Amino acid sequence: MRAALRWIRADLRSHRLPALLVVLATAGTAAALLLAGALLDTVSGPWQRQFARADGVHVWIETRAEHTDTTLATLPGVTGVAGPYSTASAELTGRDGAPVTGPPLPLTLRAVGADPAGLSHPLQVTGGWLDPAHPDGVVLERSLAASSWVRAGDRITVRGTGGREHALTVLGTADSPDRARYPDRQPGLAWVLPGTLDLVQPDPDRLGRAVGLRLAHPADADYTAQRAVNALGGDQVTNVATWTDARDSHERESRPAGLLLGLCGLAALLAAALAIAGAAGGRIRARRGDIATLKALGFTPAGITRMFVLQHLLLASLGLLLGGLGALAAARLLPALTPEPGGSATPWTAWRDVLGTGPVAGLAALACLGTVAVASAVPALRAARVPAVPPAEGTPGEDRPPRAARLALLRHLPPALVLGVRGALRGRGRTALAAVRLAVPVVACILALTTWSTLDGLDRAATGGRDAAALSVRAAPAPDPLPAALSADPDVAAVHPGAEREALAPGQSSTVTLRALGTTDRPYPFDVVEGRPIRATNEAVAGQGALDLLGVKVGQWARVTTDGAPRILHVVGRIIEPDRGGRVVSVAMETLADANVPAPQPDFYAVALRPGADAHRVGAALAAAYPGRLDVRPTPSFAEPGTLRAAVAGLVALLALITLAELLTVASAALRAHRQDLALLRTIGLTPRQATALVVTRSAAVALLGVLLGAAVGVPLAVALIDGQGDATGIGAGLAHAPTPLALALLVVTAVAGASAATALPALRAAHEPPGDVLHRL
Repeated sequence: MRAALRWIRADLRSHRLPALLVVLATAGTAAALLLAGALLDTVSGPWQRQFARADGVHVWIETRAEHTDTTLATLPGVTGVAGPYSTASAELTGRDGAPVTGPPLPLTLRAVGADPAGLSHPLQVTGGWLDPAHPDGVVLERSLAASSWVRAGDRITVRGTGGREHALTVLGTADSPDRARYPDRQPGLAWVLPGTLDLVQPDPDRLGRAVGLRLAHPADADYTAQRAVNALGGDQVTNVATWTDARDSHERESRPAGLLLGLCGLAALLAAALAIAGAAGGRIRARRGDIATLKALGFTPAGITRMFVLQHLLLASLGLLLGGLGALAAARLLPALTPEPGGSATPWTAWRDVLGTGPVAGLAALACLGTVAVASAVPALRAARVPAVPPAEGTPGEDRPPRAARLALLRHLPPALVLGVRGALRGRGRTALAAVRLAVPVVACILALTTWSTLDGLDRAATGGRDAAALSVRAAPAPDPLPAALSADPDVAAVHPGAEREALAPGQSSTVTLRALGTTDRPYPFDVVEGRPIRATNEAVAGQGALDLLGVKVGQWARVTTDGAPRILHVVGRIIEPDRGGRVVSVAMETLADANVPAPQPDFYAVALRPGADAHRVGAALAAAYPGRLDVRPTPSFAEPGTLRAAVAGLVALLALITLAELLTVASAALRAHRQDLALLRTIGLTPRQATALVVTRSAAVALLGVLLGAAVGVPLAVALIDGQGDATGIGAGLAHAPTPLALALLVVTAVAGASAATALPALRAAHEPPGDVLHRL
């Protein structure tokens, strides 16, 4: 053992650059895995962090019974109780002195204190919290505020069950992570002070109670909810909801993006493993002569294998330490890992986000160490079986050069270029293996680029198409005529009337959103991926989620019910619909007409802008033209430009680190393969510059082959995976957008240039070595 340790120390001192390559490859891979895990968790799992910040409960019980907290607190598995909170039913009927467009919005007013701390406390988003100095204040749940076009500072009109109307001031909006969003769960939620609740509902017999239960085992939520109903009595319970309902509602929009980035993370994991394996294996293959000498000194093959595995595990451990420190430092520079509103940036939060509170760091360390152990054991065991006589580096080549090299010589190409390409073609096995290892991170990078392009496509789909609306406008009261007033702005290309209704699907057990946009004379430019656009009344285009829920295909007829009136719609097309899980059916405004409403009025107007127009500037100009009368908002974006795109950019940067480690391995292999050739060619007159160009050419050829292979496999694979995922999540197939040819060309050029740069400096140093010294060492 002492002799093995002495040899390991001597070998590391005499071969510092290859050892450093293994350390850097492991450090880059560890940092990439840790940061990729943190990025994926940030993008795909925001609800878990919000739930933890709010100290959310796992079961909500709405009941008419009193003193429910003492009864429910004794149930098995209950560790905490939120409430009971007094509640009252109401309707949102007006905003800023004008009635709301469409039917009134149902509300549940919940009485809470001025201090929101404790179990299931709301997370403030905008504005402030309830204040006894403003007894008419109300805080709306964020999704309800967005659906009702209400913001902090607005005055809303609320009508209680007795028919009386009350004016309340919206002090702010807040998130409730343990409750499903509106309209997934109706009625919507609003928080008021107890005195305000008594004003809206003075009859105590009409008040309800809301109680939240926090469980030791969240998986038992359904069972505990049933126990709670039995304990209170089924006739006393009006509603039951569990944390799984809230999770499904909150994660519906983030799940596709999380899965897209998850594909990139899996590809990055494979690429990282291959990068470490290439670095460790290449270093051992370069020590075949040393291994033969060790056997001549009496070392057994098993002992040599253990010695190399131990050596590389020590290098990998150092790389893990450096990678963890690098990941912690890089976490502060990634916008996607910045604290959420209300959070604080501390060393502990950075440590928690990167290393996690679970087995994330341990799994990353085990993955790196296990990969290094296998990657060093296999080539070491094979190399330990060589004869005790040191073998010659390389094997005799063919007498005739490859056909490509002969053609290049006939074309009088530079000798360095010909010899470099010839070297890559002669070692077909090593070249193919290196190209495959390099192709894997390229495939992962193409997945990330395809994800970026797909997010842009989803942004366009969220507004209906590439040329569709960038702004939504509501008026109270509406200028007459509003479309002409909006079209007066020179940056406005079109104005489309719009309205939304909740429609019951056949069976009356689920709902879809019936969205009217445009008219048959001036149809809205939906981005139709299957079928055709709307051309007549009662024709519709729908998202994949709506088609699945209604049980129809493009070209068939569907029946929905709105406001008690059945409607028969001809589904003529399918669109990419990221909103509400694809459960949206879009029609023309004339389709909403019936016997009771022969001329439906729009709830809002979708404003399409001319190319190059600034949506924020145009919106500000329209609002300034009608102060206090227009509510102008940008069309909601499916993919938040901050977190999602920062996560994709971060993954691309991490994949670049992995690719760089692989390029360094390719450069090292190219230099090792040509070291003897360089010495021989130098003796017959090849200049150091030509010798350097020879090695650089071989490395660049391998990189070019790997990038082309990765692009050929990555583009169709990424499109197929993303389309399949879109079909499974209700958005629909056809959402994938491959990277542009310019992006692919830039990827190829960057990889080839990186390989050339990584090879140039060590090749230049090797080319200036005296040929006699090189041949003597070999």
